[in-house]
Amino acid sequence: MIHPSEKAEQAVAKFQFINSIDLFAGQGNSTKMKLFMPQINGREFDVLSIQESLMEVLIGFSLSRITVEKYEKDSRWARLSKEARKKFRDYSSNKGELGELFLYTFLEGELGAPQILSKMSLKTTAGDYTKNSDGIHYFKLPNSNRYHLIFGEAKMYRDIVSGFRDAFESISNHKAGKEFEKSLISSQIESEFSDSVDKKLINAILYPHENGSNIKVSDAFCIFVGFEIDDSAGKTKTEDEYEE
Repeated sequence: MIHPSEKAEQAVAKFQFINSIDLFAGQGNSTKMKLFMPQINGREFDVLSIQESLMEVLIGFSLSRITVEKYEKDSRWARLSKEARKKFRDYSSNKGELGELFLYTFLEGELGAPQILSKMSLKTTAGDYTKNSDGIHYFKLPNSNRYHLIFGEAKMYRDIVSGFRDAFESISNHKAGKEFEKSLISSQIESEFSDSVDKKLINAILYPHENGSNIKVSDAFCIFVGFEIDDSAGKTKTEDEYEE
C-alpha cells in the first residue's frame, strides 16, 4: 500500500502556514493556493531547522521505493542516507533541484499525494535530466473513486510574479508531453514498486480505460513557487512586530 511520506509531513510542520486562497471559485475547476513561510528565529528564517528536516525527506525523493526497501531490509541506514545525498548532490548544478525537493515535500506532506516515480533515480548524467514535469504524483479525492494524476512544476525566484509566469508557461509546454510522461512511468513500474497491488493501481491510474478499472482519472497540475520578501524595513521593530 502506497503511503505519503511521514518525513515530508514532519518537514512541512517546520513552516508556518499563512493562508489558503480559493482560486477560480464557481468555475468548476476551483483550486487552492496555500501560503507558507519558514518559522522565524531572532528576525531570521530558521533555515537550519528546514535543512535538517529536508535531509530526512531526501531519501524518498531521490531513490526508488525498491532501492529504499532493499537498504531498509538489511538495516543499512548509513548507506541509504549516503546514496540519497550523493544522488541529490551529483545534480546540484541544476538550479531547479531544490525547488523540486520542496515540491515533493509539500505534495506528500501537505496534500498527501504520493510520488509515483522518482525522476531523480533516473538521472545518470546532467544531460539526461528529464525535461518534462518536475514531479509526478497521484491524489485520491475523498469519498470518490476519482484520482488526480498530478504533474508538478517548481520554480525558485526572487520575484513571485516571475515565478508564476514561468511555471504556467512550463505547464503549457508540458501538456503535449503528458503521454510521454505516462509511458515513462509505465516503463519504470517494475523498478519502482514491489507490491503487485501497487503496480495494478498505478497502471489503472495511468490507463484506466485499458485496464478495465472502474476508477476515474483526471490529469491535474500543481505548482510550487519559492520567492523572497523584502524585510529591510522590519529590522528596527520588536520581534512580535517583525513576525507580523
